[in-house]
Amino acid sequence: MTFALVLYGVAVLAVGLGTARAASRSRDAYLVGDRSFGPGVTWAALSSTTIGGSTTLVLAALVAQVGLPGLWLDLAGALGLAALGLFLARTVRETGAVTISEVIGRFYGPRVRRVAAFLVVLAEIVWFALLAEATMTVLVAATPWSPTPVLVATAAVFIAYTLLGGQRAVVRTDVLQFGLMSAGLLGVALPLAAASLAKTGAPGALLAFPLSPRFGFLDAVALLVLVGLPHAVGSDVWSKLLSARDAGVARRAALGAAASKVAFGLSTATIALAGVGLGLGVPPAELFPKTVVALAGPALAPFLLVAMIATMQSSSDSVLLSASAATVHDLLPRRFATPGWGRVFVVVWGAAGLAVALLLRDLIETFRLGYTLFASGLILPTLAAFVPSVRVAPAAAAAAMLAGGAAALVERFSRVAGVDPVLVGTAVNAAILVAGLRRRERDGGRR
Repeated sequence: MTFALVLYGVAVLAVGLGTARAASRSRDAYLVGDRSFGPGVTWAALSSTTIGGSTTLVLAALVAQVGLPGLWLDLAGALGLAALGLFLARTVRETGAVTISEVIGRFYGPRVRRVAAFLVVLAEIVWFALLAEATMTVLVAATPWSPTPVLVATAAVFIAYTLLGGQRAVVRTDVLQFGLMSAGLLGVALPLAAASLAKTGAPGALLAFPLSPRFGFLDAVALLVLVGLPHAVGSDVWSKLLSARDAGVARRAALGAAASKVAFGLSTATIALAGVGLGLGVPPAELFPKTVVALAGPALAPFLLVAMIATMQSSSDSVLLSASAATVHDLLPRRFATPGWGRVFVVVWGAAGLAVALLLRDLIETFRLGYTLFASGLILPTLAAFVPSVRVAPAAAAAAMLAGGAAALVERFSRVAGVDPVLVGTAVNAAILVAGLRRRERDGGRR
């Protein structure tokens, strides 16, 4: 297994080194790859970005706990990507922006752009922590290695090739990783899991769908908000669309990624049910990698381990680059918008994400924290900006972002209302937006 992992690590670092010179030419070369990516590459890159720890480890744990209704975690993401492709992707790409914060700033002004960038950086740091933890979980489940050295080493690899080649390295490794993910998880692990499940069966309580006694209507709604909206309005997702060759490529990539999301979600659910059927008796977060390794046997285990690592890594580089882009392009003065400073902040925010991972050490909680912050703060004001008949005062948009995110975090850690934090934060966000909309309407009536 060690040889396979080293070979994979060398391959992704070689991609970073091979793209470093081209990425150093300009800001756009580093952050959006000179917008040079065609339909196949953009589809593979966006698919691999949106299929990571949440579509595998977190989904498998949820399916084991509540049954097939846990698939709403993945279906929500697929619906978000489909909505993005149908309604937003073309417009997003036609802005010619570099980051999601820049797009938001074109509607609300520079102050709101900075608020949005601040929230993007916070969310991406937590998401990087999630993906570093997910990689550690896979490696520790499949090897005798100690967690902390594994966590530090994997984070270092993520940071290294991302800082070298920027978006070019991210996209090219995404294509490699998507190939490994597809061959390993869809081509090998899924048939093995289906065969195992046919022999062992799964508890009937886990097979109810779309809802179950353990997973009700509000749980589904919470996932549609928590996961679905960030797939429609997401900084790492939009970075791929903004790097596409044209608007048509961006639209097709989003729709294709929605289909990929469904395929991998169904595969993960099958693997999770197979693990339950085998009676592995492992912690929920380890169910996916433990099941894959148990099904693979010694001959296939190294290849499937690399496929699982590729799945985690395919998202981590994107969130790291998005955090760096938001910093140098949206938060700092223009003189910082260079490949050199972009590389500096890849390291800075990668180190911050590693610190969060070392502090939390809870895969499910890290997942919820990252998505809650982003979904509750950024998404509704962004969507409102794209509705032709809606005009929100910039001050209200900024207040909605900050107050929505803050309310969700307070509920996440205090549980005062006893409601899913993302619903609390989104409700606060929506209320402020409505107040801002009404004020604008009254001001317009006076004039």
